[in-house]
Amino acid sequence: MPDGIAIDRSRNTIHISRTYTAGLDRVWWAWTDAEAISRWWGPEGWVATVYEMDVRPGGRWRFRIAPVDESADPVRIIATYGTVVPRAELSYEDSFADEAWEADGTGIFPTTVTFAASGTGCTVEVAATFPDGAALQRAVELQMAGGYAEALDRLAGLLEPLSNEGETIMSTITSADGTTIAYEKTGSGPAVVVISNVAEDRTGVAGLAKALSAHFTVLTFDRRGRGASGDPQPYDPAREIEDIAALVEVLGGSAALMSGSGGSGLTLDAASALGDKVTGLYLYEPPLIVDDSRPPAPTDYVEHLEALVAAGKRSEAVEYFMTEMIRVPAEYIPAMKQDPSWDEMAKYAHTYAYDGRILQGLQDGKPLPTDRWSIEAPIAVAVGGNGEEFIRKGAEALASILPDVTVLTLADHDHSAFWTAPEPVAEQARAYLLG
Repeated sequence: MPDGIAIDRSRNTIHISRTYTAGLDRVWWAWTDAEAISRWWGPEGWVATVYEMDVRPGGRWRFRIAPVDESADPVRIIATYGTVVPRAELSYEDSFADEAWEADGTGIFPTTVTFAASGTGCTVEVAATFPDGAALQRAVELQMAGGYAEALDRLAGLLEPLSNEGETIMSTITSADGTTIAYEKTGSGPAVVVISNVAEDRTGVAGLAKALSAHFTVLTFDRRGRGASGDPQPYDPAREIEDIAALVEVLGGSAALMSGSGGSGLTLDAASALGDKVTGLYLYEPPLIVDDSRPPAPTDYVEHLEALVAAGKRSEAVEYFMTEMIRVPAEYIPAMKQDPSWDEMAKYAHTYAYDGRILQGLQDGKPLPTDRWSIEAPIAVAVGGNGEEFIRKGAEALASILPDVTVLTLADHDHSAFWTAPEPVAEQARAYLLG
């Protein structure tokens, strides 16, 4: 039996322990970030594909592992999270699944993972429990403990310092209400915080962060309910402003703010709250609906999204957002569901209602409120040259109520440029924010 593994037959449990030189924050990230865990989960010679990873009590983790050499059939597993205590404990119940992602009835296997600081490193303890002695013996005969140990050894490789690859390492802060917020910092120069959009974590703006890092110190982060950050309930938009305030302190107490599309509402609210700590703003195509140039948001938009998510209908919530707010024709939805990005959006479907709450009063087809924001910092509002008319009207409306707004055009681009064309967006932001 490999070192660090113990079989407890009195409790039908396999215990596995590993201590890593990496700190607690980074080890937690490796267990709770879908992209990170896919790089080490499974025994040597196997590859993992994560289809869903909603790290919250009651959330699901769906993954498939398969040998690279195709010497065995793929294994599909559904896990449901029970306890989630950031940087301290994860518990989940595994069950094997068929190709339709339905449990195959072979049993449920509870697993508890604990994380504890060990000097500057971190010790991980895994306890996998089996329903009876026969199931435990089968696991031993199948060398499941050895496979688990190999996975934890692969994790050590991921956690090693990555200075030769130039990869940015995740850090965390504790926000005012005690919530853990994960962030990354890269580049050098004046500070800018890039605020991601609905239904994405910080990786959604990674291309933009890279493009900006030649001229700025760039901080990206997982907003609440995304990635490795916490998500205490009930959700309150004011807590997200506190998160941004804490991140600005990481950067020395002042920074520019930058966002695109649905993240623009939070960005404006944060700039108003933080006052002179914000040196400037760059917003790309904020989706403000100020007249009848497009239909307003449905009056029950937030409540309907929350009901769908509460019922476990995450894919339906994505479809509702796409058809009602983005106005994607219904006939395009089946093809969109075949793209892996759909599962990623479904994972974060609860955040549609979060941003919906922030944007209330800004998408109802009426003039913008004149008393919501007080911002003296210069603001660039960029509109794609190929964008929709209502976006430009919203930008012009914002310029009419705030003292220092410049409406820019990003020629030959549309709403997607913030993600698909990071270089021209970054260059336009640099020219505005740095002069």
